[in-house]
Amino acid sequence: MLFSAEVLEAEICKLRGLLQMLHEDQPDVLEDVFEFHVGSLISHAAIEHHGYIRTCAQEMLAAVQALPRRAVDEGPTIRLMPEMIVRPA
Repeated sequence: MLFSAEVLEAEICKLRGLLQMLHEDQPDVLEDVFEFHVGSLISHAAIEHHGYIRTCAQEMLAAVQALPRRAVDEGPTIRLMPEMIVRPA
């Protein structure tokens, strides 16, 4: 089944959102997921759209990778009864 140009545009937008999430949370798998999804888009597109998809996808990947990442949040520090820890036995 071949996607129409409108469906391809929508799928490329979805891919951007996915890449942005991966850039923040799982950057180690970003490029593998990117390659998989671009390959999937290309396989469902007419040959005349392949170059456009590759160009848009590469530009999008570069733009996402250029975004700053948030500082890694280690989560809350939980200290149960800290006064008991510092008191000599």
